[in-house]
This record gives sequence, structure tokens and C-alpha cells, in this order.
Amino acid sequence: MRQVVLKFGSFRELLTDAAPELTDKVIEKLVTMLQAQQINPVPYRPQMIGLVERFHRTWKDCVATYMYEDEQRDWDVWLDFAVYAYNSGQHTTVKLSPNELMMGRQLKSPNELLRETSVAEAGETTSYHRRLLQAMRSSHEIAERARAREQARQAKYYNRRTKQKRTLSPGDRVWMFRPPRGPTASKFVHQWVGPMRVIESAGYDNFLVEREDTDGDAERHIVHVSFLVTYYYPMELLKQSAADIAEQVGHERADEETASPVRATTAQINAATPGRGRKRGQRAARHQSGSRVSCWWSYDDDVGGTGPDITSSSSSFDPYELQREPPPRMMSRDGSPLPSV
Repeated sequence: MRQVVLKFGSFRELLTDAAPELTDKVIEKLVTMLQAQQINPVPYRPQMIGLVERFHRTWKDCVATYMYEDEQRDWDVWLDFAVYAYNSGQHTTVKLSPNELMMGRQLKSPNELLRETSVAEAGETTSYHRRLLQAMRSSHEIAERARAREQARQAKYYNRRTKQKRTLSPGDRVWMFRPPRGPTASKFVHQWVGPMRVIESAGYDNFLVEREDTDGDAERHIVHVSFLVTYYYPMELLKQSAADIAEQVGHERADEETASPVRATTAQINAATPGRGRKRGQRAARHQSGSRVSCWWSYDDDVGGTGPDITSSSSSFDPYELQREPPPRMMSRDGSPLPSV
């Protein structure tokens, strides 16, 4: 009352987000006294008041910059300063400041007032008022064109990921999306309630629906169209789903018929050679154990022969190397064998 009505006058409409503190009897009496109208969009639909929600985001960021207490209880101290910063800043969409559109002039900070040296001459009130109205009219036209361009740009990207607009009529049966909320909510609770019947349109893409799956008094809700889906599945999609299921079953049967002879043949081969796998395992075990034993080297004995020597180790030991003949000895020019290294 003090910050709005006593400064700028009474309002025609009061648009809220249907919060309990804004829909009680005190607010209703205030709206009635001011001869205004209160509009409460559907709950859990912040897109209906996107301008207010966007301002709240900017305001919270501004206040959080100046808060210094860990408990964050001094936000009311910086409230007026945050509003001043918002009113004096340039709006991204309209490229003008809110105060310039509302008052016809820009807000000046104390720093700008200290640097200003020129003094404007006082003119007639009528001419000043005429120039002020002309400037405000021009600013509003520029802001309206900028807003239309920005809305078209945002709608272009939004419509890319938005489904086709649903059209509902009184008497249609729908499902209502109502996810579980609260500390006792479970993930296994059904998120869609219904069937529900559309009673009438409530404006702003909202519909009054009545629940049909409960006994006793009919339960009614005002729901946005984005939370409603049709209760009936299109016949064309049902036929397509049935055809896809039949085709998938046919492919699985064909694969089963093709794989059955192959599995039978493989089973016969494995039964005919039962020791094949065991021999491979033994060979691999011998190779693994042989890699950890000593390597055999040849040396000269007293009578000119050769024998195994296990004084050195190697990781490339072959257990079948002992069964092979020793390599030929190198001879000198006079026919005597050369010593081994």
C-alpha cells in the first residue's frame, strides 16, 4: 500500500502466483476497496508470470552480492539499493532503463551529479511537459518494437523443443500430471491421475477438470494444458505399435531357427573331442611354469662333451629344449673345438 498505491496510484489488476499469503482475506478486502481485480494463475506454472520471475532472479543476484552475514538475515537492508540498481540499469530486451520508461528520465548516481558542471536553464512548464510526453512516447514505441523482436527470437528457440499445442473441449477425458510431493513421497507413486473429464475452459490455457475415478463428491481442479494429456491413444499409433511388435517377434523367431542347427553341430563336435580343451590347458600351464625356471646352457666337460648348466636364469625357457640335439660346435683352423662362452 505505501510503496505502490500511495506513490503511483491504484492498480487495475493484481497478478500473483497464487501464494497463500497473497490470496487471504486481507488481500481480498484490499482489492475490493481499490476497485481492482485479482488474477491468480494456476499453481506450479511460473511461465504465466515470467516477467516477475525474471526480476526475482536479477534481484536475488544483486542482493546476494552485498550480503556479508553467514546467516543471510540482513537482506532487507539492501532491498532499496537493489531496486535502485535495477531501475537505473539498461534492460536487455527494450535497451532502456525502467525509470526512463516510467518517469521519462534516467536516474543519476551521486558520482554523476558531482562531475556535472553545466546548469540547465529553466523553461516553461507547458513546453517541458510537451517534450517529456514526446520523449516518453518515443521511448515506449522503441521499447515495444524491441520487445516484439526479442519475443520472436525466443519463440523461435522455444518452439523447437515444444510439442504441438493441445486443443481440449468440454467433455474430453484426460490424464492429469501430478507428481508426488512432500517428505513421504515415494518414487513408485503414479505421477498421472485420471481419468478426468474437462468441464470448461478457465482462461489462460487453463481448464477446469473433474476426477472420475473416485467415489463420493467430485474432485475438481484448475490445471494448465501443459499438465494434461489425452486419455485416448490414437488408433493409428496403436496399429503401428502392434505392427512393430509383430515384426520384432518375427525377427526373433527367424534368428532362433537359424541358430538351432549351429548349436546342435557345435554340441556334437564338443562331445566327440572331450579332451581337446584339457590338452590346451596343460600346454598353457607348461608354458607358464617354464617361463619361471632356469635356462639351460651348454658347457665343456673334461672329455670334450657338453652338458646342462643351470647357473643362469632366463624367462624364455622351453621345456622341450632338452630333447633336441645340441647345436654344432665351432672349430678352429687346426681342427680343435673352440671354447664355449
